[in-house]
Amino acid sequence: MAPKPITIPSWMTESFFVDAIATKLGVPEDAFTIEGLDVQAATESGDNFVSVMYRVSVQVTSGVSGERQDISLIVKALPNMGLSEEMITSLNVFPKEIAMYTEVLPAFERLYRERGVEVAFGPRCLKHCSQPTDIIVMEDLKDRGYRMANRREGLDMEHCKKLLRRLAQFHAASAVQYERNGPYDDKFKEGMYAEKSRKMFEQFQKLHDAFMYKTMCEWPNNGRFYAELMKHWGLDMFDALLRIVKADPNHFNVLNHGDMWCNNMMFHYNTENEQLEDIVLVDFQMCMYGSPVIDLNYFIFSSVRGDLRLPEMNYLIYYYYQQLTDCLTLLDYGGRRLTLKELNVDFIEHQLYGLSTSFSILPMCLMEKTDDASIDLMLDQGDAGNAFKQKMYNSSAYVQQMGQIMEHFYNTGAFDINGLGVQRPAGIECDDSIDLPLWLDRQFFEDVVKSKLGELGASTDRIIRSVHVELATKKGDNYASVLYRAKVDVQNQLTGSVERFSAIVKAPPKGVLADHMAYLDFSVRETLVYTRCIPMFEQMYRDKGVNVQFGPRCLKSCQGVPVDVLVLDDLTFSGSRMADRRTGLDQRHTELALDLLAKFHAASAVCADRGKHMPEQLVGPKPIESLKRMSNELFQPMLDSLVQCMATWDLDPGYYADLLAHSKHLMDDVAQAITPRDDRFNVLVHGDLWVNNMVFKYDDSDQPVPSAVTLLDFQMCCWTTPVIDLHSLIFSSVSSDLMLPKLNYFLRFYQERLTDNLVLLGYSKRLPTLQQLHVDFADHLSYGFISALLMMPFVVVPETDADASLDTIIDASSEAGQRFQKEFFNNDQLKAQLKPLIPYFRHRGIPGEAK
Repeated sequence: MAPKPITIPSWMTESFFVDAIATKLGVPEDAFTIEGLDVQAATESGDNFVSVMYRVSVQVTSGVSGERQDISLIVKALPNMGLSEEMITSLNVFPKEIAMYTEVLPAFERLYRERGVEVAFGPRCLKHCSQPTDIIVMEDLKDRGYRMANRREGLDMEHCKKLLRRLAQFHAASAVQYERNGPYDDKFKEGMYAEKSRKMFEQFQKLHDAFMYKTMCEWPNNGRFYAELMKHWGLDMFDALLRIVKADPNHFNVLNHGDMWCNNMMFHYNTENEQLEDIVLVDFQMCMYGSPVIDLNYFIFSSVRGDLRLPEMNYLIYYYYQQLTDCLTLLDYGGRRLTLKELNVDFIEHQLYGLSTSFSILPMCLMEKTDDASIDLMLDQGDAGNAFKQKMYNSSAYVQQMGQIMEHFYNTGAFDINGLGVQRPAGIECDDSIDLPLWLDRQFFEDVVKSKLGELGASTDRIIRSVHVELATKKGDNYASVLYRAKVDVQNQLTGSVERFSAIVKAPPKGVLADHMAYLDFSVRETLVYTRCIPMFEQMYRDKGVNVQFGPRCLKSCQGVPVDVLVLDDLTFSGSRMADRRTGLDQRHTELALDLLAKFHAASAVCADRGKHMPEQLVGPKPIESLKRMSNELFQPMLDSLVQCMATWDLDPGYYADLLAHSKHLMDDVAQAITPRDDRFNVLVHGDLWVNNMVFKYDDSDQPVPSAVTLLDFQMCCWTTPVIDLHSLIFSSVSSDLMLPKLNYFLRFYQERLTDNLVLLGYSKRLPTLQQLHVDFADHLSYGFISALLMMPFVVVPETDADASLDTIIDASSEAGQRFQKEFFNNDQLKAQLKPLIPYFRHRGIPGEAK
């Protein structure tokens, strides 16, 4: 297929190539004249996806002899303004490749030259620049007789061995270079799979998963079975790949090529008998430091001939190991070496990379040549993109090979990507747009059914007929966890009757907050509150003849197996619902919340009074320290962004100067506020009391009035002053027309209910006075200020914002983050509600005067 016509970019002029030709010829720039350029596409469609490649023939005349010659160059440029641009830029492909050609590869080649061995890992780089776009100019290996293998046929054993030999040389040199000179630059720590790429993968993955499910269901050889296994993988696959690509410092690591498929290698043959003589690697834009089996999995499951891949896989790994060992010995490597057994174990542990490659790179290798092939078309979710992917994923060669590959991976456990111990379809009904966790299958609900409906005589007396899962909250309603609503239909085998119930499954968050879960202990604290504190508190009131429900009933809790999960009664199933967060709580809603809060606080205080020690995860320094750390690491960036936005709010310049000066230290005031004092009244606080962490019951009138409230989300509970909860509730969630006018009333209302319940439950110490409550409230007013600044934006953010997430709030480096932060911190409702509060805080000395 001839190269298709191309548009020559405006920057590609004769003068652009002067310095490159001078480097190529090793002469001064004035020693020749460029007479003309002939520009063609360097690759056929389907052969290159991450850049635009040109083959430029430069007609050069020597200034001394007048001799004319044609010099062929390869020019590699960043694609302009396509769907792929953000992805390519985020992966640092051009900075990586420039560093590889100009620094890393020459260093590797010197290592072998010092040992008397000449090795050329890649073509010679003649020029690179970043303006007007990212560009690399290289020698044209085709001029020296190198050519690509036929990607659709795959590599035979002779070509595989040649590649594995060169790859082993590359890996060995990288290990020696690391040993002698220390770690590689930070840009080589990550490859395709990195946390910063999560949003990009999420946007692409949902529709792609639906397309792949439909496509695989039509494949022969158990295609539908494998489609069901993978149906709900979503970002679980991304998270699993994130885990396995990280370099383990206790293992043998190398600099991986990172994109080791057949189109990134060029072979040289003897002109007389076509015997394979040499190989050169190209495209070093995805290099990353990690286990060498990343390259091995990538290569084997993309480029080895289909009839050799699985039968000869063990030999290919063995051959690579022999070459690697020889090269490490030649280069006098003194570090830790891996054994052949360790290499094979590592290969299995990283096999998910091979499975991913079989779905991403192998179809590109096997598809027929087509003029419209591009990475933009692969990412396109419209008709053109789907038509292109239909060609890729339904070619007869690909479908035939995938039948064998899928069976192999199923037999080696690769489909258990979260290490749950099972490979089975979920058996769950849900919308295709939901990222359903792989552990959330029918079997997960078996003990939930028993907890909810009680035991029957035998385990087979009750069966789960169906489970339908949906997201329990809208965007903007929940940030610190993922909530699913599961509607379960259960049939009694004895009577034939069907019962339905609904449960809320609370799963850990992904993204930024997931990285903080280890020290926050959110799930541990919340599980303790649901399973120990709330039942104990409610029993205390029942003993006094008062029925109180502080939270939904806990039906199941898991700690780390499969993940930290809570299953709770779905209170909306019995008619409860959240209030309108953007409207704010009216007086009746606020009174109900304060009344229940007073009961909760009172019960915890009486427990302590009676010597009933609560778990150390709730009482003591650990929860306080974790909350302080969260304030500095998560909330401070949010505060910085808000204060920056407030510069445009038409505030008094003197006040804004005070705010700006103190904003970096406000979190220290928060840390002080949440630290309990022995000389003050302390309780177990909810810790995150805002409108979305409570649900209300309503009467049946035409204008429903709330009659009861139940609290949710006890993951930030800790032992400290009760005014923490009062600040959070009042300055985040109470209607703006009541917040300040009714403030003193609400404090009195709470204090009266608190003391009434302390007396009811038999509290033996002096009752906290209303005056002392006001003193504490004023003493901790910085917490109220922070609550207003950082919680109110969550309350008023529009429900329709698709970018609403904690990641986009904290990180403004992405387009989605910038868009959402503007909506989150700079919307009119937030300004309207915060501006009247500023004089109140200012007149009470918050945040303080600028020094």
